[in-house]
Amino acid sequence: MSKKHRSESHKTPWPQIAVVAGLVILIGGVLIAKQTQSAALTTVAAPSPTQAASLPPGLPEQQLDQLLAEKRPTLAFFHSNTCQQCIDMTQIVQQVYPEFASSVALVDVNVYDERNARLLQRVRIRVIPTLVFFNREGKGQVTTGVMQPVQLRQALQALGGS
Repeated sequence: MSKKHRSESHKTPWPQIAVVAGLVILIGGVLIAKQTQSAALTTVAAPSPTQAASLPPGLPEQQLDQLLAEKRPTLAFFHSNTCQQCIDMTQIVQQVYPEFASSVALVDVNVYDERNARLLQRVRIRVIPTLVFFNREGKGQVTTGVMQPVQLRQALQALGGS
């Protein structure tokens, strides 16, 4: 075997190792960032302690059924934690809803939670974000897309809010 051939066969593939290591680090960073963002959005969308205490226990479908049986005005908010319009609407709900928490119940429904599939079919959710305003008689008024804060405030007032 020639000297030249032997040295090439014993070379360490440092450039390839560096590229693979860089890709692993990049992918890991992206996954961590997505997990952190998702956790932050989930935390942001969670009901306040007083709101959570006023909701019946169980999944959103059970909560909604109980609230409608009690003839309570209810806002059912169908969204994901990843679509930009849903994120925008979540922020608007968080801004406006606290004014109405004592008079209108809020049922938060993540459309990507498999446990909510039956409710999504039942309410016929096709687009997110979707807000359904249920009056005391259980009749729902459906709005899709992002509402402006003033529109949400008006809808909640008409529903029987403060």
